[in-house]
Amino acid sequence: MTFDEARAAHPALGMALYAMEPGRGVTLEVYAPGGQVFSFDGADAQTALDLAFPPEPAPPAEPETDVFA
Repeated sequence: MTFDEARAAHPALGMALYAMEPGRGVTLEVYAPGGQVFSFDGADAQTALDLAFPPEPAPPAEPETDVFA
């Protein structure tokens, strides 16, 4: 999920993505309507976003059919 996709999927949340120290990781802050702030640190923006909004697991793979069985 990209930053813009996260914003579109969660319109009630405020979000800030920033990198304050050169050469260091980034921080994603998510602001809930009740005033709670959740902070996620990652090496890059995608890592921080994945921590905040974990990707959905891939569907299970279809079992391979043994054509010789």
